[in-house]
Amino acid sequence: MPPSPDDLPDELPSHYQNTLLAYHPKYTKRKAQRFPVSPGKRFKMGPTVGSKADQEERSQLIVRFYDPKIKARDTRRRTLEDILSWPDSTLESCHNYIQMLFPLPEGSFFNLDTPVVDVDVMQAFHSRDDLRQQLRRSFERMLTFYGFQVSTEPETKLEKTHGEQKVVLQETQKNTSLSAALNGNASASNAPPYNIIRGSNWHDQCQNWAVQFDHNHLRISRIIRCLRVLGLEREATAFFAALERTYKDPQLVISAKSMKFWRSAATRPLHIAPDDEKCDWLETWEKEQESSDKSVNPDGEALENQEDDSSA
Repeated sequence: MPPSPDDLPDELPSHYQNTLLAYHPKYTKRKAQRFPVSPGKRFKMGPTVGSKADQEERSQLIVRFYDPKIKARDTRRRTLEDILSWPDSTLESCHNYIQMLFPLPEGSFFNLDTPVVDVDVMQAFHSRDDLRQQLRRSFERMLTFYGFQVSTEPETKLEKTHGEQKVVLQETQKNTSLSAALNGNASASNAPPYNIIRGSNWHDQCQNWAVQFDHNHLRISRIIRCLRVLGLEREATAFFAALERTYKDPQLVISAKSMKFWRSAATRPLHIAPDDEKCDWLETWEKEQESSDKSVNPDGEALENQEDDSSA
């Protein structure tokens, strides 16, 4: 069942206000009473408190938090290892860790001190495999929490586990120029298959989130977008494919609105958030990547040089 409006925090992440308000007219009324705004304007609040230097320092906390040698603590004095060791019950009930594990270029209403991703943070993750590996650990911990697991099995396969049939589907890997840029210089073709399938704990864990609407739907949108921004495009693609299969399962009922947000997080240009908010510096970065891709052919030769040779 959807959570009661009275059980939800007063402030919501900017990305997901519209989604939640669509489900809860009572919550809409309560928010309108507490935060009156002009018609056509959406109430927003971002972690822009403090100077630019303060904001940059907070952003760099993301790198230090994920650096396996530094192991910095977040603003609540927790390390990555602390959070990853939590039981599922704590991951479900605590609402102020997900923003640190999966930071975004946009702010959070749950925690105004949460650092946001800037261009320096993004480039650090794209260039450092150790940071991406740590982020992958966070992602795979949440996969277990949701009842999924990672598989390298590249082909559709039918297994029997404890008397139940489990379908293992091969994920379609998108080998685009953008995903290649996100994953650095390594060849995507050399990466092992990365598939996400239902785990042995699926039956128990899916009941916590594979419902019409749940606060975990907001977390999932955040996770997908974070993975893409910080260089784990392959993992984001596999996760979305698993979610899409879950959505199509006739035995489950997940809101079409939630699926729309997940699809937006997985497929839109990076500079456009699921709620249509735009990030200027990400748009600039994407344009630079596109320009670079157009100037080089698959053999790595500049197209303009090739044209000069052909006209000689």
